[in-house]
Amino acid sequence: MARTAARAAAVLLTGLIATGCSGSTLIAPSRGAETAVGPTALAVPTSEDTAMIVDGSSVVLGSSGRSQARGLGTVRPSLVDLGGADSTGVIEHLTWENWGDTTATGSGTAAYAAPGEALASATQERATVVASDPGSCDGKPAYRTLTWYFPQHGEVAGTHPPLDVCGP
Repeated sequence: MARTAARAAAVLLTGLIATGCSGSTLIAPSRGAETAVGPTALAVPTSEDTAMIVDGSSVVLGSSGRSQARGLGTVRPSLVDLGGADSTGVIEHLTWENWGDTTATGSGTAAYAAPGEALASATQERATVVASDPGSCDGKPAYRTLTWYFPQHGEVAGTHPPLDVCGP
């Protein structure tokens, strides 16, 4: 146990040093075995989900393995099409901020239909986009979830549940 905690501390320390020296961003594990509670507790990464030091140029959005999807498995995609039968899973003209951080936010245009309206009446509107849950997809550092919302219509972060973009 002490050896595992020492290894986790070494990974964390290495990440902090590298972050200060290289401009990389530390992405902490999104899942890990909590071994203690309190301000001095360390989250010990599991072998499946280890702490990674990455720069924003190597983090992708989800997995490229989803059938008929576009933009997934790429760095800072400008278009995401989740491959569904309608336009509600398409976000275009994406621009991103803080790519490589624990959460990346951006903006783009997507189909908006007011509650109770038919999808056929949806209009293209500005949306705020959130990529989160950093980890690994297809062996690459990736954001594993994606969501978007329309602030101009009173929506806020969390209005829509995040979508798994790492699986098929």
